[in-house]
Amino acid sequence: MRAFLPASFLVAASLLGADGGVAPAPANRAVTAAPQTVTLAAAIDQALARNLGLVITRLETARSLDFVEQAEATFDPVFGWSNRLSGAQSSSDRQLGNPSARDFSSDISLSRKFSWGGTLTLGTGMTRLWADGGSLNSTASSFDLGTSLSYTQPLLAGAGQAVNLSALIAAKEGATRTRLALRASALDLIRDTEVAYWSLAGARTLVALRETSLRSAESLLEQVQTKRRLGDATALEELQAAAEVANQKVAVLNAQQSVDGAEMRLRRTLGRGDAAEIEQAVLVEAIPAVAVAAPEPFTQWIRQAANFDFDTAIQLSALAQANSTLEAARQNDAPQLDLTLSGANLGPSVLGLNQAYNGLRDSSGWSNSISLTYRLPLGSRESAANLRSASRARQQAEFRLADVRQNLVFNARATWRDLEAARARVDSATSALALQRQSYEGERARYAAGQSDILRVLQAQAALDATQLNWIQSLLDARSASARVARLDGSLLARHGFSLETAEAKVGAGLSLDEPLPPLPATP
Repeated sequence: MRAFLPASFLVAASLLGADGGVAPAPANRAVTAAPQTVTLAAAIDQALARNLGLVITRLETARSLDFVEQAEATFDPVFGWSNRLSGAQSSSDRQLGNPSARDFSSDISLSRKFSWGGTLTLGTGMTRLWADGGSLNSTASSFDLGTSLSYTQPLLAGAGQAVNLSALIAAKEGATRTRLALRASALDLIRDTEVAYWSLAGARTLVALRETSLRSAESLLEQVQTKRRLGDATALEELQAAAEVANQKVAVLNAQQSVDGAEMRLRRTLGRGDAAEIEQAVLVEAIPAVAVAAPEPFTQWIRQAANFDFDTAIQLSALAQANSTLEAARQNDAPQLDLTLSGANLGPSVLGLNQAYNGLRDSSGWSNSISLTYRLPLGSRESAANLRSASRARQQAEFRLADVRQNLVFNARATWRDLEAARARVDSATSALALQRQSYEGERARYAAGQSDILRVLQAQAALDATQLNWIQSLLDARSASARVARLDGSLLARHGFSLETAEAKVGAGLSLDEPLPPLPATP
C-alpha cells in the first residue's frame, strides 16, 4: 500500500507550520485566547460527553426503563383502606319517635394481581352500630368483625400470560429499542465527528494552498510589471495579471469562509455552542500522509457489518412486540367468563370490641361462595377489530424487517464501493497534482525566459487550482468513506479505543445536569 501524499503534500504541510498544525486563524477573527490544537481523540471524547442530541437519546433510554418498572408494578400488592359513616331512619320510626340507626364501618384489604390474570384479595373489616341519643363512646353500641378471602380468575378473555404480560413485554421491547438506538447514535456521532474533523482539516489545507496561489499570482504580477517597464509586456498583460491577483484574493476569502462553515459543523457535533467559544478558532491536526486502509473482501466484511446492524435489531424487537400484541388480541377475542371463589369468617354482633375479637377468633360463623360471570358484547366488533389491527401490525413489522435487511445489503455494498473508489481517486488526484504543479512551474519558467505568454501561465494556474481542489476533495472523500465503512462494521469503536459500554458511559459526562444520568443495565 503506497502513501498518497508525495511532494505535493510536503508543500502543503510546509504551509501549515513545522509542528503539523493548521494555518492560523484569519486576521479578522476575534480570538480572546490562544487556541489549542484539538486531537481527533479529544474531539470524539467531547462529542460523546457534550452532544445534546446524544444526551436526549440517553434520557429517552432512561425513560424507557422507567416504563418497564411501571409495567412491572402492575403485579405489586395493593393496600386498601376505606371508612364509612352512615345513618338511617324509616318513616314509621320517625312517626313513632324511635331513634335513627347509625353505623360506622372500616375495611382493610390487600390484593395482588398475578401474571396469569388471577387476582387474590385478603380483607378484614369492622362495623359499629348505635342509635341516636347515644354517642360514639356509648357502651350500648354493638361491634361486628370479619375477615374475607377471595380469588377471581378469568377463564376466557383476560386469561393467560399472553394478555397480562403484553404491556410488560411492550415496555421491555421498547427499552431494548431505545438502548439499541442509543448505541447506533453513539456510533453515528463518532463517525460524524471524524468526518467533520477531517473536513475542517481539509478546509484549512485549502486555505493554505489558496494563499500559495495568491502569492504566486502576486509574484507573476510583479514579473509582468518589471517586463512592462522594460518594454517586454503590454498593458493588457499587466491587466490580466492584476485580475488574476484579484481572483486569487476572492478564492482565499471563499476558502476562509469554508473554514468557518467547517468549524461550525464541528462545534455543533462537539456540543460547543457557548457564546464565549463561538468566536475562538478550532485548530485541528493536519490530514495524515498515510493512505486509508483498504476494506476486507465484501463477502467477509458484510458478515461483520451484520453484527452492528442496529436497524435490523430494532426491527426484530418491534416484531417480537407485534407477536406479543397479536397473541394477546387472540386471547381477548373471546367472551368474558370470570370465576370467583370467596370465603369469610364472621364474628357475632356483641357489645364490646374485645368480645367481638374473641368471637371472631372462636370462628363463630362463616360463609363462602362461588360465582361465574359471563359477558358477551353483541357483535364482538371491538375484539375483532383489535385482532385484525394486531395481525396487520405484525405483517407491517415483518415487511419492515425484510426492508431493513435488504437496505443493509444495498447500503453496505454502496459504502464499501465508495471506499474503494475514493482510494483510487486519491492516487489519481495525487499524481495529477504533482504533474500539474510541475506544468505550472515550467510555464512560469518559460514565461520568464520569454518563451510563453501570460495567457498560458494563467491557464496553468487555473488548472493547478482546480487540481488542488480535486486533490483535497479526494482526501476528504477517502476519510469520509473510511469512517462510514468503519461505522457499519463496528471497527470505528476499536479505532478510537472504545467499546459500546464505554461509549455509553461517556454520554453527558461533560454537561452540568441537575441530577446524574441513571445507570444503564447490563448489556442485553
